[in-house]
Amino acid sequence: MPGGMSSIPPEDTIPEGDDLIAAEYVLGVLPAEERRAVARRIETDKPFAQLVARWQHHFDPLNEHFAEASAPHYLKSRIDHRLFGTEETQAGIPLWGSVIFWRGLAFAALALAVIGFGRDLIEFPTTEPAPQLIASMAADGSPVRTMAIFDDQTRKLKITVVAGDIPQDRSLELWLIAGNEAPVSLGLLKSPQVTAFDLPQPVAAKLRDGTTLAISVEPIGGSPSGAPTGAVVAAGTVRGI
Repeated sequence: MPGGMSSIPPEDTIPEGDDLIAAEYVLGVLPAEERRAVARRIETDKPFAQLVARWQHHFDPLNEHFAEASAPHYLKSRIDHRLFGTEETQAGIPLWGSVIFWRGLAFAALALAVIGFGRDLIEFPTTEPAPQLIASMAADGSPVRTMAIFDDQTRKLKITVVAGDIPQDRSLELWLIAGNEAPVSLGLLKSPQVTAFDLPQPVAAKLRDGTTLAISVEPIGGSPSGAPTGAVVAAGTVRGI
């Protein structure tokens, strides 16, 4: 069975192949160029996009139990010692600027997340580019599943249809819901594969970790009232990676 169609591995194992790539992407531990390459692959490889959506659903509950914390200087060596039995690094060695160190720390973070410690254990370097924002959108009883990816570099929000179809006699409209504010329409899904939305700056500013994206079924051309009028067929919470 191809890697993109594999299921989430048991929690006591480390994922491999496409499972590992999808998990690393959702956890936000990939370097910026690899992260953008994975985002492009999601647009064209539906089985892989489905795998990313499953990992997003798998890791989302961890955000509810763990608060952000800065990593102390000795964390990497202690993680290595705990996971691999290696010697702890002497204090004062300048590891924070090492690419090899950060790559190793990313894999250690992934291992901890898989066994239940959560992806928010580590705060990554402030020199990293602005994170991508992603959301896996689904709803009980609905065949529609989508992945949303917002790239701060391109200022585009792309919606990839992972499963289900756009109805012929209705429109699917995308909404942004920030806190208790009224839903804001972002536009209609135009393609059964990928639809790109150019967000005005005031709207883009509201698209952040914790914001809700939802898709409703509307009359052809969109809601006549400026608010959702039909059933919500997919929804999800935006997370930064």
